[in-house]
Amino acid sequence: MLYLTLTAISTTLPGMKTMLDKKFWRNFSRNIWEKKALVLRNVKSGLLEITDAEVFDLLVLYADRCRKLNDPTGFKFFIDGFKAEEEDVLQVLPEKQDKSLLGYHARMKALFPDYCLVCDELLQVNHKKQHLLTEFTDELYRHVGFPNRFSEMGLYLGNYRKTPFGVHVDSCGVFSFPVAGVKRFRLWEPQYVKKNPSLDRAFKYEKHKKASELLEARPGDMTYWPSSAWHIAESDGSFSATWSLGVWVDQPHKEMISDSLKGLLAQKSGAAGNKVATQFKKLHSDSGEVSELPKAYLQTIELLQRLSVEELQETFLKSWMQHISSQGFKTVPSAPVEISAKSKIRLRSKNSLILWQHSLTSKGVVYFSFGGVTVAGKKSGGLFKLVRDLNHGNPCMVSQYFTRSRSDLRALQTLADAGALSIEKDKGLNRQ
Repeated sequence: MLYLTLTAISTTLPGMKTMLDKKFWRNFSRNIWEKKALVLRNVKSGLLEITDAEVFDLLVLYADRCRKLNDPTGFKFFIDGFKAEEEDVLQVLPEKQDKSLLGYHARMKALFPDYCLVCDELLQVNHKKQHLLTEFTDELYRHVGFPNRFSEMGLYLGNYRKTPFGVHVDSCGVFSFPVAGVKRFRLWEPQYVKKNPSLDRAFKYEKHKKASELLEARPGDMTYWPSSAWHIAESDGSFSATWSLGVWVDQPHKEMISDSLKGLLAQKSGAAGNKVATQFKKLHSDSGEVSELPKAYLQTIELLQRLSVEELQETFLKSWMQHISSQGFKTVPSAPVEISAKSKIRLRSKNSLILWQHSLTSKGVVYFSFGGVTVAGKKSGGLFKLVRDLNHGNPCMVSQYFTRSRSDLRALQTLADAGALSIEKDKGLNRQ
């Protein structure tokens, strides 16, 4: 069955908005998610606040950071389908003087007849609009489940006629939001590509077009396709800019369990776990049978048998808390904030709480997590009360909770470095 029959297209009347309400998400999770593609016209969502002007500002902000570090990581630039060298990318990034995406396009078009700029790290600088993403993903995750890997925000812009790396498949479901121009995506089902492997990375596929479906979207629209869909973007050479949210679905639960246990086993095995050779009595019998475990393996069995339910539960709980503390994103926007006892602080976003949990194995210990980072404190310490007050939306003077506790201050600074906090100014709610 082709995407021609699988693609759902909204049929809202002119002037009407497509609501992303609970009814929509219930239907999406049951009938669309990881099953078929979708085109929604004239969507009503806070995500539409991320306009072409907002995207341009994010691009310049991240480009300025890359220029300052002399490192273009997160950007890729293609000229006539060929990837530019890293040292050349810094020379073609958006600048404030471009004034807009169209201004940047005019500068690039004068240099290159066919170009494509890709940015995979806009989340790093998306402070002001991050809450719009979390509002969208919170509803998505509530209905389809929290991703075992992450979601990331990406951007494609230019006048390129085809995606520079040809027909391809990702391991993520993709929500795409055009902010300038018309965006077209051509999709194939995985079964078809399996029968026609020449499509992989292809740029010429005229004979395969009948087996594909073409999605077309404009600013205000939204498209979605599942992680199994092979696809390529097409254009007539006109300028377009589209940002997307990719939800990666390529990490099974068994890998989450394995990763969670690594730290516990490393801690329990101690120095023996660092040995790089295993002592043995006899490798195998004369017939080749292997029936005897080395001593190191027997000791590991004893170690596993001694693990308590509380130890396992705490290990998984800490791992789960750290995982969800990034709210399902690859990166969390952060800005450097220096914390001292004299600082008056608050959460950077009321929708991004500092998560915490009681230790199940160490009495009086509390763990705190934000942005994929976890620190420890004491239930009797000031940090515990400070975090709870911050999570209730209160601005807090650090000195009212602790002044001499270096460990609490270090832990608080670690959470600030992860992007949890901002400094409260004396007047209003201005933040760093």
